[in-house]
Amino acid sequence: MKAGIHPELKETKFICGCGNHFEIYTVKGGTVYLEVCSNCHPFYTGKLRAKPKFLELTGQTIEK
Repeated sequence: MKAGIHPELKETKFICGCGNHFEIYTVKGGTVYLEVCSNCHPFYTGKLRAKPKFLELTGQTIEK
């Protein structure tokens, strides 16, 4: 790898509205506030009542 061409990674703290927080390294750094995360989003928690349209497609092909 060439030296000096890659951006510096900084620790970034992500805070969700549900109270969940986690830290990862990104080029942005600082604090990012989220509306939803994997702990509170209905799709990931199993509380989604209707399946999204892309999950209802079974074996259909699009003809051009």
